[in-house]
Amino acid sequence: MNIHEFYGEDPRRRDSAEVPFGDGWTDQRDVHSTYRLNWVADTREIYSVREPHPGGILARYLDQLDVDQPDVSELTVEILAAADRGAVEEALAGWPAVMGEHNSLRWAREQLTALRPASATRPG
Repeated sequence: MNIHEFYGEDPRRRDSAEVPFGDGWTDQRDVHSTYRLNWVADTREIYSVREPHPGGILARYLDQLDVDQPDVSELTVEILAAADRGAVEEALAGWPAVMGEHNSLRWAREQLTALRPASATRPG
């Protein structure tokens, strides 16, 4: 689902406080994108948002200047887990040092596996 659908699916998400867990996560299968992780207080979900950078990772910095921003339909969401903030913080302890590493999103997914609800599945 895209970010618009994610917030539209549950109204609690729109008004909830969110806690960011970085915006430079990477996936080796998707080298022209970065990911950001946020935790939603009212739903207890931690999710990733895929942010494509068709021009490559250096284009991410142009994105920050509002140059050639992706369409909202391209900002796709994956719910990684549902848990209290303390459990998420514990699972992701040390994340700032890991986020900049190659394929760091894999580490985040692995750390959150124990918190993942049975119905949550990762995209192929």
